[in-house]
Amino acid sequence: MDVEHGIEEALDAVLHEIRQPLAAVFALAEAVRGRPDLPADVRRTVDELIREAEDVSAAAGSVVEMRSRRGLAPTATVDVDEVVRSVFDSYRRTWRGTLRSRGNSAGSLEIAGGRTPLRRCLVNVVDNAVRAAGPKGTVTVAVHRGSDVVRISVEDDGPGFGRGPTANGLGLLVTRRLLDEMGGQLVTSLPSNARGAVVTLFLSARMAGPSQLVEPVRAV
Repeated sequence: MDVEHGIEEALDAVLHEIRQPLAAVFALAEAVRGRPDLPADVRRTVDELIREAEDVSAAAGSVVEMRSRRGLAPTATVDVDEVVRSVFDSYRRTWRGTLRSRGNSAGSLEIAGGRTPLRRCLVNVVDNAVRAAGPKGTVTVAVHRGSDVVRISVEDDGPGFGRGPTANGLGLLVTRRLLDEMGGQLVTSLPSNARGAVVTLFLSARMAGPSQLVEPVRAV
């Protein structure tokens, strides 16, 4: 059995296993949110839980759709800054390390497949970075928009490529394939201090419209 076929079989199993638990999460969350006596802070937490579950559901659905049509869905306008903030918010709730952002507003792009595949790519890269950095490390996401390219760089201060947790390879493999189908590119490099790793997502900005954001991505 070749590696790609093994990945496909594993993916089938994962997609099958997560569908029913996700449905149960939605049902339970909606039941809690529907209570008239629910405190406001608990309601906000439940809303966040539902949004996270919706992102997981969308990611799983996009994989199924990709495999059925052997490619991504048609292009759609995506607010890149919103996607970056969404991923940041998720990891701030689950990771004890330090997350930082810097750069300018990426604005809106026409991306093959829409929001979901871009978020999957960024989640994969950030997930690798936080695993490498560990609970006391730092991960920095830098966004830069040029005339032709939007660049999203994820830098960690971990031990470097090949020295971190052994589970770090598959996410970049999937991301590289997704970006290729989106017309983008993934590049790995070393940071200036030679410690850790930098993974950069390049997206075409030639079809991008002006940013609709009031608040661009800022350092935290």
